[in-house]
Amino acid sequence: MTQTTPSQLERVKILRDIFLSQDATSLKRAFDAFGSGVVVSQENLETDFNRFFIGPSLPVAELFASTYLDDPEVIMSKSTLAIRALYETMGFTFALQNQIPEDHLGVELDAYYQLLYVEEVKHIDYLRELRHYFLHEHLHLWIPLFIARIEAFDAYKSDAINYILTELKAFLVQETNTQGVRV
Repeated sequence: MTQTTPSQLERVKILRDIFLSQDATSLKRAFDAFGSGVVVSQENLETDFNRFFIGPSLPVAELFASTYLDDPEVIMSKSTLAIRALYETMGFTFALQNQIPEDHLGVELDAYYQLLYVEEVKHIDYLRELRHYFLHEHLHLWIPLFIARIEAFDAYKSDAINYILTELKAFLVQETNTQGVRV
């Protein structure tokens, strides 16, 4: 079977769905959408995802931009408020609003997906500058730190989590490279 690489729009949608998954079933469905060839049970994927990003123990890497851009002890700090203002500017709302902070990785990927969707599918480019700003002045600043934190963790390895990180890194590299910026 030949593996196809998802389009950039599909890639960010799958990543969004992974990081916004609310249960093991939706997490596994999103992960399988990559067609990675990585064999992992739903239970093991959920366990690894929780170990790295959720808890109950201290996660390896927090899913909030403010952890990397501001005080790591504070969620909902100045960068979160800046992202909230950016979302208001673009008219972005999300299903889990008022349940998780706006700077959650899944929420940010959803916002980016929507901006990219408007450009690529609807062929409307009036928000292109906003998307570029969001990419270069926010996502590009903290996602590499998030990835580095996970890559530095050597107490436990997970093929599934490594694959997710590879896709997240590929997404960020492709987006920044196509805009003339190197990661």
